[in-house]
Amino acid sequence: MYRGKYFSSIDAESAQAIEIRKRIPEFDCGSDEHDDMAVYAVVYNDEDVPSGSARLYIDDDSCFRIDYLGVLLEQRHKYMGDLLARMLLYRAQELNCASIKAAVPKDLVYFFARYGLKASSFGSPVVEMSAPAEGIRLEGSCSKSNKGACSGNCESCM
Repeated sequence: MYRGKYFSSIDAESAQAIEIRKRIPEFDCGSDEHDDMAVYAVVYNDEDVPSGSARLYIDDDSCFRIDYLGVLLEQRHKYMGDLLARMLLYRAQELNCASIKAAVPKDLVYFFARYGLKASSFGSPVVEMSAPAEGIRLEGSCSKSNKGACSGNCESCM
């Protein structure tokens, strides 16, 4: 069974999140100025090995922002990214966020859309997405489908 854990930037374990980020080829980066004031989510696989991470911080516009959500290549397609997204969205709600933002690669727009984020600007290769606090859907469901579960690639989510 997978488990997730939160860390703040002052916790020594937050270094795990940054180490995972360095090993995800899509990111190809280390630390930056937002790491000093962030909340991290780390997901652990069945062997209790850190396998994915993401961070939440307050950006220059005083808005909550999720970024660097990623899972190691060998651990993908096991719903770890889903757990990370839900963890940080939940934490943002706990902290009474007014809204949430994320700059996501174009191929992950539908992943974030199922949680209520909508595209606000399209760049290349990144799309800016956001949602007001009341628009966040922790269950990851889509009101457009007949069973309430997101079926993916739904243009109405964007």
